[in-house]
Amino acid sequence: PAGLGRFAGPLDDATPPFENATPAECLAWNLLEARGGASSDAWKGYVNALPDLIDTPTSGQWTGKEVAELQVGEAVFQASLTLGKDSKAASKIAGTGGIPGGGDDAEVAKEWAWALACVRSRAIALDADGGTTQTLLVPFVDMLNHTHETPNTEWTTGAGEGDFEEGKDEGKAGEGKDDGNASKTSSENTTSVVIVAKQDIAAGDELTISYATNTNLDSFCLYMGFLGGHNPNDSVELFKTLRHAAQWYSQTFKSETGEVVVDLEKAFAVADAFSARSAIGKHSGQPSDELRLGWGGRVAATLVDMLVYFNKQIMPEKDSEAMASLAVRVRCDELLTQMPTSPETDLEWLEQTAVAETTGEDQADPSSEGETNKASKTVALERKKLAVEYRLRKKGLLMH
Repeated sequence: PAGLGRFAGPLDDATPPFENATPAECLAWNLLEARGGASSDAWKGYVNALPDLIDTPTSGQWTGKEVAELQVGEAVFQASLTLGKDSKAASKIAGTGGIPGGGDDAEVAKEWAWALACVRSRAIALDADGGTTQTLLVPFVDMLNHTHETPNTEWTTGAGEGDFEEGKDEGKAGEGKDDGNASKTSSENTTSVVIVAKQDIAAGDELTISYATNTNLDSFCLYMGFLGGHNPNDSVELFKTLRHAAQWYSQTFKSETGEVVVDLEKAFAVADAFSARSAIGKHSGQPSDELRLGWGGRVAATLVDMLVYFNKQIMPEKDSEAMASLAVRVRCDELLTQMPTSPETDLEWLEQTAVAETTGEDQADPSSEGETNKASKTVALERKKLAVEYRLRKKGLLMH
């Protein structure tokens, strides 16, 4: 289910924008109804407070060249995939009646992209009855800033019985966790989203939350348009599948005379066996083994086990685990060299840009450049800064 928040309710009784729409797409449609539909008055204040533009690689604002500046293959692919899917959805909506408030095909595409960008950058997911997840836009909660480490608050949900006795402002959330310090006064049962302090917070300190826990920088960059500094949960993809890894190993590690020492078909069979074992682990509740490298040298256990197995077969006299680490290092170096720019070049560009912004060296003469052109250049520069910092942080992982 998906809803805007309190008083909006889930979309159980609403018509989704098209068949098989995702919760995020249903919520985006719900937002458009609140913006231009008959029930917009109740949400007018909230909707008007939302930004008119969400500038992310997947919001339809970036050019193909700007998206390519990300350089990391999986990020560029995911952005392109998302943009293509969103475009098809907009065409479906335009062909079946358009959006609340009307508009031609171009307006439908623009408004649909805006609504999806709002949902992807602001919505929260909460556990609902029956083991499902409810996606919500919750006023005020979505205005708290994110931190990757040690946020001082968190959100939760629970069945409440109305507003708190104290601070009965219009629309104030009801009970989430009842600690006995607040009483409820309404007989109407509600489900409320509550911000709970995780530690003592001094007056005047900023309240922070985590938008997504244990999530790498890809989601923040692609869908929220920021990075937020160092993310200890960041990671970079080494291989798409174990078969991909097995093929790479077979082609990379050969004899001194250049002969293949790991037969490709046998390598695929080994990869399939490790994949089956990994799948069993997932069904038993064990952590998912994506083939990624994280900070601190975190590498998917299934990948390491497969590399160790290969090493034992072709180099039994060697330390198979040390050779597995070497294989990962070789793969990291290979991925680094495949990127168009080096980490040193990226860092130098960011440093030079920061100096130019501080000194005003690159600011155009107002008398020779129109305001619109200057604004466009500023937007383009901010996009490139995001892309360069993103790819530099990924390269840092590969170098670590």
